[in-house]
Amino acid sequence: MVTMQKSYRSQEQQIKEKNLITQAANGNAKAFEQLYQLYFNRLYQFIFQITRRQDSIEEVINDVMFVVWEKAATYDQTCRPSTWILGIAYLALKNVEQSTLREDRVVEYCDEQDYFPNRGSTAVSQLEMNNWLEVAFDRLSAEQRAVVEMTYYQGLHYSEIAEIMHCPENTVKTRMFHARKILAKLLSEHPERS
Repeated sequence: MVTMQKSYRSQEQQIKEKNLITQAANGNAKAFEQLYQLYFNRLYQFIFQITRRQDSIEEVINDVMFVVWEKAATYDQTCRPSTWILGIAYLALKNVEQSTLREDRVVEYCDEQDYFPNRGSTAVSQLEMNNWLEVAFDRLSAEQRAVVEMTYYQGLHYSEIAEIMHCPENTVKTRMFHARKILAKLLSEHPERS
């Protein structure tokens, strides 16, 4: 029952988004603004997970949404709006990557004892896990991070990811396989797991 309600809400959301794209294609700025607001957080997370940088995310989002505004009339409604918009974002990121947006990051560690005297607390454990995940994600290639992000955080199917990344579905599966393998190895090496 819950799954059916979720599916129904998801279909309602897709219809709403398709209508907003259609209205934007007809020059309705208010509809476009609603679409922008619906996708801002989703795009922010998507772009960060791939680039691992926060300094240019809003600029990339604006570029992506500008393309959505410009190309709204070309959206043929055969795929979900999220697949179409994330596809535009992925292409934008590929272009940015070619312009050397991504720099190597240095992860700085601090002595947690100085800042978190109650080391056993849930908040500290969550912070440590988030820190570990960030370091682990940096070990994945941009394509692997994109597949993980789109699968687990955006809820897309491999076929949709393949469409976005302009590659065969088996390539998406292979990237996920290798990403999981890398993450599993890193997890097994994690000091808390030893």
